[in-house]
Amino acid sequence: MTVEIDKDGTEIHRVEIDDVRHMLIAPSRDIFSKRPYVYMGQSVVERLLEYFHKQKGLRKRKHKLILLMPPDKITPNLSKEIEEALDRFTATRIKDNLNEMAAIRRRGILQIPYALIFLGISVGFAILLGSASITSIPPVVANVLSEGLFIVGWVAMWGPLDTLLFARFPLAARNHALQALERMTIEIEPREDS
Repeated sequence: MTVEIDKDGTEIHRVEIDDVRHMLIAPSRDIFSKRPYVYMGQSVVERLLEYFHKQKGLRKRKHKLILLMPPDKITPNLSKEIEEALDRFTATRIKDNLNEMAAIRRRGILQIPYALIFLGISVGFAILLGSASITSIPPVVANVLSEGLFIVGWVAMWGPLDTLLFARFPLAARNHALQALERMTIEIEPREDS
């Protein structure tokens, strides 16, 4: 897969492909192949999404995919059929990611009350131990336990807060890559070396 930028700023991805099914189905891995998606054992779409996932400013750029295929495998309207198939694929994957993001948000919201209760209990015991009101425990041990309970209480809050605040970011980044793939135009050209 080669990437070049034309004069109007469109990123052009050229991919040699023998079978249109390799757009979504990974071919058998072949370490001797010169095609990255083949020697990596990925579908063309997986390879493109991996590329897009690492790029910034995807919303501002145009993308074009040029598939270089054997002339006997090219049929009329094939590029339109591939674009429609990719649109269905990206729409479904985006919807799945949005559903997963909503589930993550719900999980975070449901975990917060339990974490707050645990934090309250931990801080309460920490204050009790730190105040030296329990005289049967040596002061050094009480101080260590008190500090440890403070730490345990705040660490218990981290999981729900991380889930609620940050766990959705990777899915949002995947959706940006999928949207770039969805906007991509596709052209098919006969491969010269066939």
